[in-house]
Amino acid sequence: MRIAFVHPRFPSAEGTGATHSATQIVTGLADAGHEVCVYCTRSPDESVEQTEMELRHLSGNSSHPHTSTRLNKEIIARRDELREFDIVHSYLTPLIPSIARIGKDSDVGTVVTLNAYGGTCAKNDLLYLDREQCQSKSTLKCLNCISRTGFGGDDNGYLYQTTSQLFSLRLVNAGESRLEYIDGFRAPSGHVRDNYVRFGYDLNKIETIPHPVDEQFLVPHESDFAEPYRILYVGSLAHHKGVQKLVPLVAALNTSGTQFELTVVGTGGLEEQMRSQAENYGVEHLIDFRGFVPNADLPAVYASHDCFIHPGIWEEPLARVYLEALATGTPIVTSEYGTIDEIVGDAGRLTDGSVEEFRDVLLEITKSGEMAGMSEATSKQVTQFNRSRIIEEIENLYAGATA
Repeated sequence: MRIAFVHPRFPSAEGTGATHSATQIVTGLADAGHEVCVYCTRSPDESVEQTEMELRHLSGNSSHPHTSTRLNKEIIARRDELREFDIVHSYLTPLIPSIARIGKDSDVGTVVTLNAYGGTCAKNDLLYLDREQCQSKSTLKCLNCISRTGFGGDDNGYLYQTTSQLFSLRLVNAGESRLEYIDGFRAPSGHVRDNYVRFGYDLNKIETIPHPVDEQFLVPHESDFAEPYRILYVGSLAHHKGVQKLVPLVAALNTSGTQFELTVVGTGGLEEQMRSQAENYGVEHLIDFRGFVPNADLPAVYASHDCFIHPGIWEEPLARVYLEALATGTPIVTSEYGTIDEIVGDAGRLTDGSVEEFRDVLLEITKSGEMAGMSEATSKQVTQFNRSRIIEEIENLYAGATA
């Protein structure tokens, strides 16, 4: 099968979770014998390993300042060459308008991965006013949310963020009016599927297919589950990730008589605030801010920690960090949302997201000796994310899209 795959960046060992997951998929498709042409949203650099996949850079046809609008224009400008493929699959949800145009004008099968909520929410997070899960929408409600949430956490400032989200809202509306021309959608989790169905997407067109685990993370777990307990956070330092809870959590844990240390891997706009928090709480000596860690070094980081924690405040589609923790045998404590219980299984414990409940659960599993059993449960849980199995499911999705 000839596949045109729109990548969120380019096939690479570094980048966001979306970059890693997309790279795993295109590599798996190529290994399965498909002819894959990767349309890259950024120019591939010299670090990209030479593969049998063809790489094409989406540039040269538009200079629009809004990235997703520009990329839609780039896709439409290439509609003649894209007609030569059997499948056009976009990993970027905001490209629904242009992918639908390909579907309308040709017999090519069209597929879009619903990697977050950019197909129905201009902010991409379904967090109304950054506080609660959005349950319904209208243009006026979206405009109110955009105008009132552009002040915090973005280094580009209010005007840039608000203007960008207004362009995104325009794409959301355009995409929702053309959904009939998309042959299939891939949702990485059940709650992503359910959220899109609630906002008008056809359930019969959405297949729930998780992200594949990166096999380099399948390493033996190395921690001894003893004091001082080493807990780990990996991800961007942003409000929707709930990182503002991490420092108070460390402070609360270390008033219990049990010793805990925290490692923070990642960068973001809240880093300086977190460092100041740590000093104010007097726990700066218990927190190791690692910053960016190369992907090749992450398996050893996970494996050396007693527990991975994820205090997010939004319904994250399927965070790659869960798969990495499972692959390295690292127990998980996370905020409860959507179908996260199916993802972590017996290898994880769920909380209501509060500092108090994170503290209580962590103390409970350390004092009861439960961590070792949770670690053992990861080996069964991670099998559902086997890459070969997931590639087969994507192939079935493609077959349905071209039938």
